[in-house]
Amino acid sequence: MLISALAFVFVFTLIAVSHELGHLIWAKKAGIRVYEFALGFGPRLFSIKKRDTLFAINLIPILAYVRIAGEGESPEDQLCPESEKFYTKTALQRFKALFMGPLMNIVLAFIILTCIFLSVGVPKDLSSEIASITKGSPADKAGIRPGDRIVAIDHIPYPKMEEAIDKIHQSGGQTLSLSILRSGKQLEIKAAPVYNSSLKAALLGFSAKPIYQSVSILYAVYYAFMQTLSMVALMFYILWQLVTGAVSVSNLAGPLGIANITGKYAHSGFIALLNFTALISVNVGVLNLLPLPAFDGGRLFFILLELVRGKPINPHFENKIHHWGLVVILILFVLISINDLIRIFGT
Repeated sequence: MLISALAFVFVFTLIAVSHELGHLIWAKKAGIRVYEFALGFGPRLFSIKKRDTLFAINLIPILAYVRIAGEGESPEDQLCPESEKFYTKTALQRFKALFMGPLMNIVLAFIILTCIFLSVGVPKDLSSEIASITKGSPADKAGIRPGDRIVAIDHIPYPKMEEAIDKIHQSGGQTLSLSILRSGKQLEIKAAPVYNSSLKAALLGFSAKPIYQSVSILYAVYYAFMQTLSMVALMFYILWQLVTGAVSVSNLAGPLGIANITGKYAHSGFIALLNFTALISVNVGVLNLLPLPAFDGGRLFFILLELVRGKPINPHFENKIHHWGLVVILILFVLISINDLIRIFGT
């Protein structure tokens, strides 16, 4: 539980800091006053003021936030010059200040992946060694452990893990006899893969340890760029699946569900956790670009609407829309979190 909690704090604080830094840097470039950039919440532990911006570290070191002049309705706005407020800037300046938050999340994913590929190489193949087991899965119930090696299924050798996984995917409802090599001893373990309707494949609930190949700096950067683009495309595909009903909303995970998944990746090793961080960072970036109230995409939508109308939207009216949008989002978070609790503890 401690490792899971620390991993959750690490992942989402890193993502939040990069997101808010994007807003901070581009707001200042546009001449917008930034009141505060803070790491964490609760009572303040440390702070320093520089160029009208208070940089602070708070007691609960999770997530981060930035407060910008004129973006909400703060009492400090009364003392701030109109020329330094968010809504007095040009549409392009405001668009950049908002857009750079989500973009920084995607950039963070690219940086993380580049560091991974430079340090351990790019994934070349899958080894026969099992890296992690999903708790409560058929593999877990059968007694398969991380570090085990699959050498045969139903007494048929599978020298390549991809072939073994294909066999498992096609064996829904069947009981398989797995020849497992553990600490130099061969064991026979029986397990029945369970069909996953979303993935359209039968699963035992394990992940294989990848084999990495060292590459040059240029190839690492190129591969990280392509992987980041693939993650962005995957996120849009999943959103489309949700809109069309191909994927049920019940499959969505809230903070509790994501914390649980984060813990599983943390137990699989630091590289696995970094890969997961990159994926979640892309998800946060793409989700924030959706034209929904209280999201960056919602504010970007109002800027585009302003350009179409030829005149700005009333800031007070827009803030009310975002306020009620945030209320609806929080209610949805609570409902999804209840579903998380049922999914985690109800099985």
